[in-house]
Amino acid sequence: MSNLNRIIFQWLAVFLVSIIIITIWMVIVIPEVEKLSKKDLLDREYEGEEQIVDNIYGNMSKPFGIIDKLSQKIIDENGNEITIESTLSSKRVDTNNEIFHVDNIYKVDAVTLMHIDKKGKRYGFSPGVEKKDYDFFHPAIFYDSSLVFKKTDSVNGLGVYVFESIIKQVDTSNSFPQFKGHTIFTDSISRLYVEPITGNTIQFEKEWESYLVEEGKRINTIDMGEKHTREYTKLVLIQFTQEKIENIRFYTIVMPIFLIVLVFGIGVILILLSYLGRIKRASMNQEKLALIGDMTAKLSHDLRNPLTIVKNGIELMQIGLAEERKEENMKRIQNAVDRISYEIESIMDFVRGNPLSKEIVSLRKIIDLAIENIKIPQKITVEKEIPDIIVDVDKNQMIKVFSNILKNSVEVMHQGKITISTKIKTKTIEIEFADSGPGIPKDKIDKIFEPLFTTKQKGTGLGLASCKTLIEKHGGHISVKNDPTRFTIILPR
Repeated sequence: MSNLNRIIFQWLAVFLVSIIIITIWMVIVIPEVEKLSKKDLLDREYEGEEQIVDNIYGNMSKPFGIIDKLSQKIIDENGNEITIESTLSSKRVDTNNEIFHVDNIYKVDAVTLMHIDKKGKRYGFSPGVEKKDYDFFHPAIFYDSSLVFKKTDSVNGLGVYVFESIIKQVDTSNSFPQFKGHTIFTDSISRLYVEPITGNTIQFEKEWESYLVEEGKRINTIDMGEKHTREYTKLVLIQFTQEKIENIRFYTIVMPIFLIVLVFGIGVILILLSYLGRIKRASMNQEKLALIGDMTAKLSHDLRNPLTIVKNGIELMQIGLAEERKEENMKRIQNAVDRISYEIESIMDFVRGNPLSKEIVSLRKIIDLAIENIKIPQKITVEKEIPDIIVDVDKNQMIKVFSNILKNSVEVMHQGKITISTKIKTKTIEIEFADSGPGIPKDKIDKIFEPLFTTKQKGTGLGLASCKTLIEKHGGHISVKNDPTRFTIILPR
């Protein structure tokens, strides 16, 4: 896959993931958040005036104050289907006598707010109210009616849509048990002030007139009055609605934007990481190729002399040598072969990168084996301060690391002392190799772990670089300091 096609594919994947997440959010999460719940069914109180007759053919009383209360509560839930109990009662202010009481049970879809048992009728407004007519069966009106959009308005600075319901000649005889046996009709006009973002009704007004009908003719006015939402209730509803507006904006605007930014942000980071990974791999490949080139050039240079010695030695043996010179010639050939073997082995140790083969082993034993690998002159002493510590390492690779460090110390010293010590810490073990040699030149100490860097005429420059690689494969760290020269290896316990 080309880089351009890969980038297009990655951006397409980010775009598709964004679409999926936003779709899930809009289709599943938001409807669940907007679903009708107990906290939405606030009690409402209305106040107004009313007049009513004492007997069916009597005159109207003087106007008296009334307080109406609408209570709604969820009494059953079955998935999205909820059962709501609604109670609307009216009391006279002067006597506190109840003059009106209606109980209703509604089955409603909590998501759509549509009546389940009254097909096509709406119980309440869902968020996002439109300027159109709605078929309603509202508990405050409690009659089957249509709400007609009339105008836009404002209630205490909150924008609302005004809907109106007009009811003519509805038989309300059951609402007047004191006039049982007579037919009473009611005409009414109701107005709902609805905040369109939330669908909450902020204010309610109603005017009505009930009258006696006999033989199809209107005989006498029985009841008449008006009521509207109390100021305290209105303030509570406005505050509740303002909070709900903020919630809706958060869930429908802020969160989708945040999710899109989050997905695209993560997508950009992943794409950049992928791109940087490819650049890094390409850079590492270039570095490896450059390093291989340098190693090949160095190997060719370092092997030229020993190969010449081998070649010359073979030629001398072919033309015949005196017996006493054959041994000397063979010794030169053997030294040249050893040198070639050392060069090749050094490079192989650096490039082959064998996996670790860890085992539980004594650190003291590993160091002893490393010392045995090195030919130490009599004028150089090795002192060990090593407690019997158990470590989990690749024994053979760790022997190579310690042997290399000891070999470097021996090669720069004619006489003196090498001290090997350890420190045990909570999570690490520190192993220090210190020698009394001349030290490492200050301008070279920062480079000694770099591949192919060496201060020795016959060095490959790969020994300490290999040591660093092996220690890091163990999750450790190696460093060096002068005065005296100290190599410190830190390994995890």
